[in-house]
Amino acid sequence: MEINRAANTKSLAQMQFKAVGNASKQRIKLDKVRRIMQVLFFFCEYSIYILTFYLLMYLKVLPDYALVDSLNPIKWADDVNVFDKYLLFLGMMLLIHGFMRSQGFLFSGKRERGLTEDLLFSAKATCYAFLMSIGITFLLKTTFIYSRVTLVTFAVLMLVEGVLLRAAYKYASHRLNERGLLQDRVLIVGAGKVGNELQITLEAEKRRKYKIVGYLDDFKVGTEVIGKTTELESVLQNQHIDVVYITIPSERRVIESILHTIYKYNVDIRIIPEMFDRMSTVFAFHTDSNQPYMEIVKTPLRGINVLLKRLFDILISSLLLILISPLFFGLGLWTKLDSKGPVFFKQVRVGKNGVPFSMIKFRSMRVDAERLREDLDKDNAVSGGPAFKLKADPRVTRSGRWLRKYSLDELPQLWNVLRGDMSLIGPRPPLPDEVAQYTNYHWRRMDVLPGMTGLWQVSGRSDLNFEAWIDLDIQYIERWSFALEMKILLKTIPVVIKGTGAY
Repeated sequence: MEINRAANTKSLAQMQFKAVGNASKQRIKLDKVRRIMQVLFFFCEYSIYILTFYLLMYLKVLPDYALVDSLNPIKWADDVNVFDKYLLFLGMMLLIHGFMRSQGFLFSGKRERGLTEDLLFSAKATCYAFLMSIGITFLLKTTFIYSRVTLVTFAVLMLVEGVLLRAAYKYASHRLNERGLLQDRVLIVGAGKVGNELQITLEAEKRRKYKIVGYLDDFKVGTEVIGKTTELESVLQNQHIDVVYITIPSERRVIESILHTIYKYNVDIRIIPEMFDRMSTVFAFHTDSNQPYMEIVKTPLRGINVLLKRLFDILISSLLLILISPLFFGLGLWTKLDSKGPVFFKQVRVGKNGVPFSMIKFRSMRVDAERLREDLDKDNAVSGGPAFKLKADPRVTRSGRWLRKYSLDELPQLWNVLRGDMSLIGPRPPLPDEVAQYTNYHWRRMDVLPGMTGLWQVSGRSDLNFEAWIDLDIQYIERWSFALEMKILLKTIPVVIKGTGAY
């Protein structure tokens, strides 16, 4: 009996070992196809860089030498001892560029960057490689030989070609994903609210990178629920699974059993944070005294990002104040001649962390506007909150109506930006009366400096209701990036020129 039992145990172990190996083969095959595709694009990219450099040499450098035989570049290389110096620069630049690209790929693990992130990383690698190559050639005392125009042109063309090639790679991946050739097959553990939201998010993903195989859930049934958590191993063996999402982190014993089951399979394991369904924010993982913990980060706008954003605000605001000073004079004169009262209007607003400051604008209302406010509350055009706006506000002057339509009344806020009370981009600066009615959720928008423009400005301005304002402000705070900053800045220009949603 013991011999038979041992034989059966050995047979089951062999069957399980074989099942694990077979389940891994599909993942290995998929990863191999991705690597081949990456290598092909990598080879194509650097071949184009080398060809570009040779063409620049032929068009820009060769004509500068008297001994050039444009039909015989080999003879030119023998006669003029400069060709090898250019090849040295090219070799160094491509080597450094390739090293940075490969390091970025290795350190990102299996995570695939989005197109914008990938393009920014490629541009950064090109800039660093160019500057480092210039520095090395300076130490080697060969810099004086090079044509500055040629090298700068090559760097710019590398940037452009890199952008086009990365876009082509993403497009090819997208087309293959649409055909199901490169898609990751996803199994979701937990068919609750978080699991359902995850499915909707993954299926709406533009790159179509994921295909949902189904759910595992111990308490729910349905066409998409393909089993219970105890059937996980059977599903992994019989279905081709690349990624397992666990959306029931509070079930610790179940999670522990699931993890022990998954570890031996070649699949990615992703656990949705405990409070994901109640909190849309940023998480950072750290270790303190060998104890791992998850820190809730209010906004990515911290550390060096705060410094860079502040330097950008100072540079742009000071430059604009100088350039548009004649416009300031003209608008101020018009305001003064159009109605009685001061040119500028100062009002207390609430800034970062609830600190009040004095915001300055061109006066666009009568001097008794604040006194008349109470009589107009019933006509408030902003629904669902304490903010106040009127589409046909009788307090607005003739010049003020035009200034407001094109946001020219807000130009003096550049002084607030220069002082550090505001930023060029951020949430709308609220009044103290509004803040007094805020809920804890509304206070999230006070985590950063208020701005002259923001997501609310380019998404409808005054046509939005109060809650939509708040949601856009919090979205900006939690998803802040330099790319988002530039996107808002560029979108602000046509919105202001059209005067959309302003009154």
